[in-house]
Amino acid sequence: MEKAERNKTITFRIDSDILNKLKNHSKFEKVTLNALVNQLLAHAVDWDVKAAKAGWVPIEKSVLDEIMHRLDEKTVVDIAKMAGKMIARDVALSMVGNFGVSDWVSILKLRAKSAGFGFTEISDGDSMKFVMRHGMGYKCSLHWKTFYEYGFQELKCPVSFDITENTVVYKIPKKYLDTDGHVDTTT
Repeated sequence: MEKAERNKTITFRIDSDILNKLKNHSKFEKVTLNALVNQLLAHAVDWDVKAAKAGWVPIEKSVLDEIMHRLDEKTVVDIAKMAGKMIARDVALSMVGNFGVSDWVSILKLRAKSAGFGFTEISDGDSMKFVMRHGMGYKCSLHWKTFYEYGFQELKCPVSFDITENTVVYKIPKKYLDTDGHVDTTT
């Protein structure tokens, strides 16, 4: 379906204070008010509405930093393994109704965006490379790498990882993703 066919026009009543905040934010982001509202609504229905029901909870960055700082690397890896083996499927099923590779990547992408992390998709020959920049230190990188890795293992999807102090990079053969190798989070 072409984009023009997907768009519908509808009228809403919006509180004037909220409208002013939306207008200010659209100027700050240098996007149209329409584009901003669509982005916010898409994020709300794709993440906000589903994430809490699936078990995701927001946590203050400084609290997570302190927890990670107090854990040894073995404990970080053990917890992440358990989460990847047991929780990944449940989260995907409760959020999107399916547990496939593209579904899992879509959830990871939305989660990164929700947390304010940078997320980039890069075509790399027959693979797609996904780069998440979180800025929260090596133990967080180790946790997310292990969690994601075990989720992909449950899907029998080969994936390679590279982590740094503040970045997690994972690479997946395109044949395991949708037809063009990208992950669509707009539907």
